[in-house]
Amino acid sequence: NKYTVSEIKLAGEMLLPEDELRKFIKLAPGSVFAREKLTESVKLITDRLGDDGYAFANVNASPQLDQEKHEVAFTFFIDPGRRVYVRRINITGNNRTRDEVIRREMRQFEGGWYSTSKINQSKLRVDRLNYFNAVNIETPAVPNATDQIDVNVEVKEKATGAVMFGAGYSNMEGLILSGSVAQDNIFGTGKFVNLMVNTGSVNKTYSLSYTDPYFTRHGITGGFDIYKRVLN
Repeated sequence: NKYTVSEIKLAGEMLLPEDELRKFIKLAPGSVFAREKLTESVKLITDRLGDDGYAFANVNASPQLDQEKHEVAFTFFIDPGRRVYVRRINITGNNRTRDEVIRREMRQFEGGWYSTSKINQSKLRVDRLNYFNAVNIETPAVPNATDQIDVNVEVKEKATGAVMFGAGYSNMEGLILSGSVAQDNIFGTGKFVNLMVNTGSVNKTYSLSYTDPYFTRHGITGGFDIYKRVLN
């Protein structure tokens, strides 16, 4: 039988205003019960508490059934636990890429309060570098400490270079040869270099491109393009 939500209550240690917490609850009185919305509500409240440093918050939704009316009421019990901060950020698996290339993408900082959204944003930024096949982040508790965690970032590197060769023929230029070498993460520095050569009897082109995505420590990109063209 379908059940209708009759009431939503909040209980426990509510560190945030009740009105703010209710915004994260996707079930509403009078609506048909949906387990997906219940699970999403619990996750949203847990993540919101995690943004304030409560990495081990526990949120449980306790149902009270009325089988005659086919109604269900829920009480969300909130236990934020202890507020914790990050002791260290440990990076592993980067055999070629330098630590600083990954660390500068982190939005969670050592010594700061734990934040669920900053952890997720950090993972997304590291993944968007496109230097790794996989990026995994774990947040284990520090042994013998109740208010500290570590952030362990594990990456799996992939090839970031490309070499291309081409050949063609035209009545005007005869045999045309071209080639390029590109490296998105040269020497593990996160910098981009591309060298291209295109040769024919009439037209010859040589170009070199260089880009540093962190030309300044604030993330301003800098680079240059050098090229030479010879027409016979």
